[in-house]
Amino acid sequence: MRTELYRSGDADNMKKPTLLLVDDDDVVLETLSIQLGRDHRLLMAGDAEQALKLLAANENVAAVVSDVRMPGMDGIALLGKIQQDFPDVVRILHSGHGDMKTVIAAINSGGVYRYLAKPANRTDIMDAIKGAVTRHDHAMAERKMVDTTLKTSVQALFGILELSSPLGFARAGRIRKLVGELTTALELDGLWEIEVAAMASQIGAVSVPSDVMSKLTEGANLTPDEQKAVNGMPGMVLPLIKDIPMIEDVVSTVRGLAGEKPPPGGWSPLVEGAISVVRTAIEYDTAAARSSSPAMAITALTRAGTCAPHVLAALRQVKGVESPAAGSTQAYAVADLQVGMRLAQDVMATNGLVLIGSGTVVTEAMLDRLVNFSRVVGLVEPVLTAA
Repeated sequence: MRTELYRSGDADNMKKPTLLLVDDDDVVLETLSIQLGRDHRLLMAGDAEQALKLLAANENVAAVVSDVRMPGMDGIALLGKIQQDFPDVVRILHSGHGDMKTVIAAINSGGVYRYLAKPANRTDIMDAIKGAVTRHDHAMAERKMVDTTLKTSVQALFGILELSSPLGFARAGRIRKLVGELTTALELDGLWEIEVAAMASQIGAVSVPSDVMSKLTEGANLTPDEQKAVNGMPGMVLPLIKDIPMIEDVVSTVRGLAGEKPPPGGWSPLVEGAISVVRTAIEYDTAAARSSSPAMAITALTRAGTCAPHVLAALRQVKGVESPAAGSTQAYAVADLQVGMRLAQDVMATNGLVLIGSGTVVTEAMLDRLVNFSRVVGLVEPVLTAA
């Protein structure tokens, strides 16, 4: 099977529109290369597998011209795959009259731009290729314009956050960085969308009082009303981003973070993964502010049970924290105890009085009580907790 780049003698070959020709007949490929090689940069493949590899390795392919009958995946399936994975590549079917039923079905499905019957004359081929390249150029120009508008809109929103809430902007930056690390560790697609969703989920900080943001970033306990305001941040940004083009996955991710129910068919795999990753990053940032080490913060998240186990595993990997062995214990100073931890020993005052029994789950009221006792009579530290 042949896989090659047809090279004309021109020095500006790379500036020409790139076409991919797919046919298991070398004579057909040679004929097409003679007809098209002067004005185009050509990639040639003898089957669908090679064609997909070439598309993955070469950016800005304008059009693909494919035969129908080939070994392995046929041309109809190949063009359908290209439509799904490389939607900007214009698709042309090049086939004999014996395949007309298949050709008509392919055209009706919307996966084919033009059909060329074998043997096609040079005029028909050149007209089809010219139209395909023009169509591709227009699509790329429109995409570039939309991308520019999109980036400008998103950057403007982040600029508002930076000016209005420096603490919120800094927190969003930390969350975005961790999201990038988790996404890489989990080998998830859609890094750009997930990072933007992470930042967007924090834009609502502009509506949160600065003293509440200070308490949040310093790890102080929030009142129920203050916690409600923080939890409502993702929902605050939805009216601002829901109509921005090309960020549907970002909007869906923020909806999930805001507590909205998924659509009837469920979230897409990208959105489902994004929600889990961003939620974990947000909760870790809060827990880290209240903890003296990443291990303590991750322990708090594990006990809370609100983060997906596979994302927590990736978080341990990113932060260099080993998973605790079953039945193991960890020692903490009383000041580092957190709500949800289970005590593995009695908590005792220095005078021998047992204050809290082993096996008790730490609560907010219990922490306040321990702090008061430590000031008055002193406590035996460290305290062991169950893993």
